[in-house]
Amino acid sequence: KVTIIVADLSDEQRVKELYAMTKKENIDILINNAGLGVFGPLTETELNKDLELIETNIKAVHILTKLFAKEMENRETASYILNVASSAAFQPGPLMSTYYATKSYVYQLTEALYYEEKKKKTNVHVSVLCPGPVETNFNDVAGVHFSVKPLKSSYVAKYAIDNMFKNKLMIIPGTKM
Repeated sequence: KVTIIVADLSDEQRVKELYAMTKKENIDILINNAGLGVFGPLTETELNKDLELIETNIKAVHILTKLFAKEMENRETASYILNVASSAAFQPGPLMSTYYATKSYVYQLTEALYYEEKKKKTNVHVSVLCPGPVETNFNDVAGVHFSVKPLKSSYVAKYAIDNMFKNKLMIIPGTKM
């Protein structure tokens, strides 16, 4: 069963409301895929855009991961958390420094939770998706273009889900990445 809920994830209150609306649904798969980017030198990008990016890419992911993981730990059946980071998580990002830093946070948080859940021997399986460029409207919104040909979003989605169900920690689609 899939339900689509539209929410502004740059607003902490809306993130908490989203959790409250869904917590009784026994969510067994959480995919944190919301994110945005800002292109330009750090000293020249709009501070409010940077803060919106941090609220969405870090704070919302952190809140939803934490709250759902806590709930999932008490279940006897398998549950999955898939956080979407990026290949940007592994390197500095001149002209997209805030975006790259947020994706590093998502990667580090997810890896740490993965090992915590393993140590506790729960049925919570945690994965992080780290693709390179993907065919979405992200590039247009962020105002950036990459030299690497983007992967089709349908391929990345299927690859991510297949590997999430194999309990892979790090999921990197495409041979170039």
